[in-house]
Amino acid sequence: MKKISILTILILLTQNIYSQNFGEFPKIEKEKLQRDLDLLHQGLDKFHSGMYWYTPKDSVDIAFQDAKNQINTDLNVFEFHKIIAPLVALSREDHTDIFLPKEVKEQTNKNENIRFLPLTVVFLGEKLYCVKNASNNSAKIENLEIEKINGETPKEIVTKIGILFASDGYIKSVKYSDLGGFNFSKNYFYYYGIIEKYEVKFKEITEPITINSLSISQINENLKKNNNIDKEKTENEPLQFKIINAKTAYLDIQTFSNDIIKRESKYKTLKKFLKQSFSEIKEHNIKNVIIDVSKNGGGTEGNEGLLYSYFGDNYQKYSKVRVKTQKVILNNGIDKPIKLKVFGFLERIFVNKKMKDGSLERKNNLGLGLMAYKKAPKDTFKGNVYVLISPITYSGGSEFSNMMYSQGLATFIGQETGGGYYGNTSGYSQDLTLPNSKITIEIPALQFVMNVEPKLPFGSGVKPNYEVIPTINQYINNENIYLEYALKLISEKQ
Repeated sequence: MKKISILTILILLTQNIYSQNFGEFPKIEKEKLQRDLDLLHQGLDKFHSGMYWYTPKDSVDIAFQDAKNQINTDLNVFEFHKIIAPLVALSREDHTDIFLPKEVKEQTNKNENIRFLPLTVVFLGEKLYCVKNASNNSAKIENLEIEKINGETPKEIVTKIGILFASDGYIKSVKYSDLGGFNFSKNYFYYYGIIEKYEVKFKEITEPITINSLSISQINENLKKNNNIDKEKTENEPLQFKIINAKTAYLDIQTFSNDIIKRESKYKTLKKFLKQSFSEIKEHNIKNVIIDVSKNGGGTEGNEGLLYSYFGDNYQKYSKVRVKTQKVILNNGIDKPIKLKVFGFLERIFVNKKMKDGSLERKNNLGLGLMAYKKAPKDTFKGNVYVLISPITYSGGSEFSNMMYSQGLATFIGQETGGGYYGNTSGYSQDLTLPNSKITIEIPALQFVMNVEPKLPFGSGVKPNYEVIPTINQYINNENIYLEYALKLISEKQ
């Protein structure tokens, strides 16, 4: 995969920034913005345990210095956001997020002069499709493939606007996946500012179609008018089990979050769901189990190991779980110092050990520890396992996939996971709100280094044995083509 160089990022992050229109937001004095930049640099450098896992420190320092040089005049919050968002993304860690101030987002939604591309879209692989038309143009463009917008291909656009948010390592599938829905239009605005009109070239239509930009209120009104919106809430059980035939069972595990499972699942706990499911699998002498984590973005630590315990032997799952420091004070010499901290007293003293460099590492035998799981369940499974994955498979969902892939316990179907194969930095995140721009950066503190076999390139997610990408019709009809493909494979092997 082609990687974007630091120089390219530096060029892209300030491209035409002073000639762009982000709306009538008040200017913030350049000196104040430079102080915010200093605090951001300190926060990422001192508190983010995985900041330099993918991007060397000297490269990050150069990027911050260049950004400081670019702030040579007063800027509004969106202009400043365009400069610092790519700096945050240099962490190459999807748990590191940046948020505009709440009042700015509210003003953006209410201001009729701030206008966006009035389409919702989806990327299927690297192909971009219109899902809903919220424009004033009545052309039938839903479900059509977009080839160009204002002369640029979707791939060219993603290369630019994709630097505004982080993804794990060098996993490019996440950049496309995260720009689904209205996120494409929103990030297009964050990068290009207000565009009066868009020339959109659809593959199925000979000439480009002109689409005028619209405000959020107009877009919402058109969505109600142009689309049949089913207002009934569709209930979705986050944990699903079914026996498909005499030899095959299917488990759909959409989250590892204990809170969500307790609130939305009839099983109330993942442990109960797995115990009942694998008891039935044993009772029916099932030979093939399909585990669907294609919608699993993670959740409560330990649940990925609980699921893994039904398939693999126990082993040291993490090489280490590391925190760079327990506490930092960020101080630019003028604004009020900001304190960021990680553990409470008991966890800091009893669960972790202090290293010579001042970092803390988790002990193996206390708390969650470093092992894959605590105790093997009764009804383990030793048959054929198929794991369904996608760019949404992230955090704990990807850690389960990492273990299964490393140990050679499953066949993987779908698309590359969104979480890094070699680990991630997450957990105990702290919000750093910059005092002058009021932009907030969520900085994760725990670096989870996974003990995996070096079967994949550094910076990648788990890659499927069989890559499957839905067509637009399959996507619209909500077909589970990953499951269909798994069943086809099973059928062919019988």
